[in-house]
Amino acid sequence: MRGCPVADAPRKRRNFAAFLTGAAEEEAPPEPRQPSSASEAPLYPPAQSRRPATRVARPVSAAPPAASTTPVIVDPDFGDAVPVALPDHLAPPGAVIVAGVDADGTEYVLEDDPEAQPLVDPRYDLEDRNWVRYRTSWGGFLRLVAFIIFVIWLITTVRGRIYGWVDDQIDPGGQQGASIEFTIPDGASTNNVATELVNSGIVSNATVFRYWLRCDGELTITGFLSCDGEKSFQAGDYELFENMAYEDAVAILDDGPIPIIFESFTIPEGLRLPEIVDRLVAINDRFERAQLLEAMQNPSLVSQYLDPDAPDLLRLEGTLFPATYDIPEADLADEARFLRRMADEFDSRFGSLLDEFGRDPAIIELGLTDYQIIIIASLIEEEARVDVDRPLMARAIYNRLLTDTRLQIDASVYYSVNKSFTETLFQSDLDNESPWNTYFTVGLPPTPIAAPGEAALRAALAPADGDYIFWARTDADGVVGAHTFSTTLDEHNAAVAVCQELGYCG
Repeated sequence: MRGCPVADAPRKRRNFAAFLTGAAEEEAPPEPRQPSSASEAPLYPPAQSRRPATRVARPVSAAPPAASTTPVIVDPDFGDAVPVALPDHLAPPGAVIVAGVDADGTEYVLEDDPEAQPLVDPRYDLEDRNWVRYRTSWGGFLRLVAFIIFVIWLITTVRGRIYGWVDDQIDPGGQQGASIEFTIPDGASTNNVATELVNSGIVSNATVFRYWLRCDGELTITGFLSCDGEKSFQAGDYELFENMAYEDAVAILDDGPIPIIFESFTIPEGLRLPEIVDRLVAINDRFERAQLLEAMQNPSLVSQYLDPDAPDLLRLEGTLFPATYDIPEADLADEARFLRRMADEFDSRFGSLLDEFGRDPAIIELGLTDYQIIIIASLIEEEARVDVDRPLMARAIYNRLLTDTRLQIDASVYYSVNKSFTETLFQSDLDNESPWNTYFTVGLPPTPIAAPGEAALRAALAPADGDYIFWARTDADGVVGAHTFSTTLDEHNAAVAVCQELGYCG
C-alpha cells in the first residue's frame, strides 16, 4: 500500500529452523512513530501479539467516499486515526485499512480473514519498499527437503570416501613386491603380528588389519565396533611378499610356517666326553672338532648342577644328556648351540626326577650333593648291563659309602686309565693311584665317568631296599648281563666263581 512515508521497519533476524520451515519468529513489536509536532495525534499503538493474517480486499460501499481516496487506518475503538501507510505485517489486529475506490466508485478495505484466499493488490508497485510479499506455504518444506537431500549427499560422499580408503588398505591392488622372510616368534599376539607385517612392508595399516581379522573379513563402518572374532597364527618362518592383500597374506599364515628340515642325532648313554665329541663329528659333517672343544670351555654351557670345584676340562662330563635330538638345518653348523641344548636337556630331566622321587634317606645321611648323585648315576650307567640291576646296584653303592668301604667298581678303573671296555684290565691298572680309581680311593670319583641316562639317574635317586654290598655278573635268572647281589663275602665268592666260569671275571 502507499500512504504517508514512515521509517523503514526493522529487519527481522531469523534462526536456522525458521529458515528451513518458513515460520515467522516472534519479535518485539515496532516502536510507534512519534509525531513530528505536538499537534499531530498519536499513531495507533502496536499490538502486543499477532497471528498470521491474510488481508483481502472487500467492497464496503458502492458510493464514492466523501473524503480523499487516500487509505486511512480506522481504529475500531477510537474512530479515525491519522492517515498513514503501514506494511501489512505491521498493521494492528482488527484494523480496517481503506484500500481505495475503483472506477465504478466502489470503496475497498483490507481486513483480517483467516479463511480467505489471498488476492493481489492491483496497485502493487515493485518499487514500493512497504509492500510485503507473503511466503507461500511450500517455501519452508522445500528448504527442509533440500537440507535433507544435502545431508544424505554429504553422508553418502563421506561414507564412500571412507570405504574407498579402507578397501585400498585391504587390497592395495597392483603386483606383489619382493619376497620377504617373515618370522612369528613364540607367544606373539595378533597385535604383534599386525605390527610386524606393517614394519616389513607386507601390509600397509596395522589397525585396519586387526579389525579386518576381528570381523572375519567383513569390515563395515557401523559393525566393526561389535566384532569380537579371535585370530592367532602359528609361530615359525613364512615366505610373504610386499604389497599383499590381507586375504592373500592371511591365507599363507593360516597354512602354517614353512616346514623345518631336521637332522636326527642320537647320543647313546654311557659315552665319555671325548667319545661324545667323536660321535658328533662322525654323524654331522658340519661340526668341527676344534669348534666343539672350544665350545666345551665356554662357562655358559655348564649344567646348573655342576660342582664349582670340578676340573675345568671335565666340566661337561656326565652333564650332557644322552638322547635323540632333532636339529634344524640352520643349526647344523652351530656346535655351541647343540652343546647348550644337551646341557639344558640334562638339567630339565634331572630336575624332573628330583621333583618326582626326591632324595633317598641314605643320600641325606651321607650329605651328598646333587653333583655327587650324578657321579653315582654315571657309575651305575657304566657298570650295570640291564635295567633291573640298576636300583640294586645303587643300594649296594650307598651301603658301601655308609661303611667307608671302597666301591671297587671296574668301570672307574677303565676311566682312570682311559681304556675302553673291550680292553683287558691288568693288576697294574687296578693299582693305579688315580682319584677316579675306586679300587685305590675311598668314596666317589671327583667327576662323573660317563653320561648317565634317565634310568641310571632314577636308580641313584630311588635305590632298591636291601643290605647288598657285593655284586658279580652271572647272567642271573637267565638274563644276559644280569648280576647277582650278595650281602656276605661267602655269597659273593660263590657268585664270582660263576662269573669266572662264564668268562666275565678274570
